[in-house]
Amino acid sequence: MLDVTSSRSIVGAVLSVLVGAGMAVPANAGIKDEYERAQECDYSKAEYGSDVGVFDEVKVRFCISEDRRFVVYVMRSGKSWALPFDRDYRQAGVMSLNTIEDDKLVHYTKKKGVVDRVVLGRKRIERPVLY
Repeated sequence: MLDVTSSRSIVGAVLSVLVGAGMAVPANAGIKDEYERAQECDYSKAEYGSDVGVFDEVKVRFCISEDRRFVVYVMRSGKSWALPFDRDYRQAGVMSLNTIEDDKLVHYTKKKGVVDRVVLGRKRIERPVLY
C-alpha cells in the first residue's frame, strides 16, 4: 500500500507533467508564428532600407507586419527575424522600442537610464527602371 507521503508525491508529479505539457504547446505556436511572420517580408519588396552605418557591410531591410505588431528584419541572403513594433520589449536586459517617425524606422534603447535613438532605416521609394 501507498502511504500518504508517496501518494502526494505521485499526484504532484502528475500535475507537474500536465502543467509542463500544457505550457510547451503555446511556446511552440509562438515560435512557428514568428517564423511565418518573418518569412512574409521579401527583401526586394521591403518598405524600409537600412540607414548608412547602422549595419556594417550587411544589407538589411525592414517590413512592418500587417497587424502592425512586429517589425521584420530581412537580409539579402533571405534570413529574417521579427521583433515587436510600437511597444516596449526587453532583450538581453535592455529595454527597446521600434517605431516610425515621419519616413524613418527608429530604434530606441534604454540601458542604465540612458536612452539611445538610432535611425535603422528610411522608407524606400519606388524608382523607375531606366534602360
